[in-house]
Amino acid sequence: MHKLNKISKRFWNKQPCNINHSKKKFLSKEYFDEITKKRYFVESHIKKFADFKNCKNKNVLEIGFGIGTDAIQFLVNGANYNGVELSNKSFDITKKRIEIFNYSKKSILINDEAENLLKYFSAKDNFHLIYSFGVLHHSSSLSKCLNVIHKLMNKNTICKIMLYAKNSYKYFLMKENLIRYEAQKGVPVIDFYDHSDVKTIFKKFKIINIEQDFIFPYKIKPYKRNKYEKINHFKFMNKKIFRILSKNLGEHLLITLGK
Repeated sequence: MHKLNKISKRFWNKQPCNINHSKKKFLSKEYFDEITKKRYFVESHIKKFADFKNCKNKNVLEIGFGIGTDAIQFLVNGANYNGVELSNKSFDITKKRIEIFNYSKKSILINDEAENLLKYFSAKDNFHLIYSFGVLHHSSSLSKCLNVIHKLMNKNTICKIMLYAKNSYKYFLMKENLIRYEAQKGVPVIDFYDHSDVKTIFKKFKIINIEQDFIFPYKIKPYKRNKYEKINHFKFMNKKIFRILSKNLGEHLLITLGK
């Protein structure tokens, strides 16, 4: 395992992403339901990008499933779900989550590095969708991961990846030290990309679409208590203007690829 991946694994084992998004009993159905509700309320664009409702009977591979919020949506909508996760803490939480919702027979979970996926799968597995949201910009070996993804694809595979956008509201504030670059302190690896970067790093792929979306408009302290109080300049901003800003300066680069 790459040294930085070992460091990342230890980091995400200490606090898996979104693990504190509910105050309900840990690992209860109510706990997971509240996390789901919060994720898609705040990041509503995920549903459109992932297109969960169009996954019935399709073979899906998710890279970096975290605590399994998107994984459950793929399963609820009838996908044949496969996923890989570096953090064994997140892996255990997702395994439990899938058991609680009775989808164990429809899923294969792997606790390993994405670089090692060719040990488990090949293009013959006929993945209709390879999906990764907010994960690969934390990888110490993005090029290796993309080489593996490319080998797992066939001519019918769609790949959807979200990376952090360099040309974004959040990035500009971060450069001026007006905002922390990530929700959790001390993230070992984090990178940002612009459209020209995407064309370079995905040169082996067919780039179908690139969009930007998502500006986080809420005050942090109330947000942690599940209260959605907007920062003043967003509170009084016209909704149409906010959408225009999100589409041009959103922190999420939504990349759709073919082979």
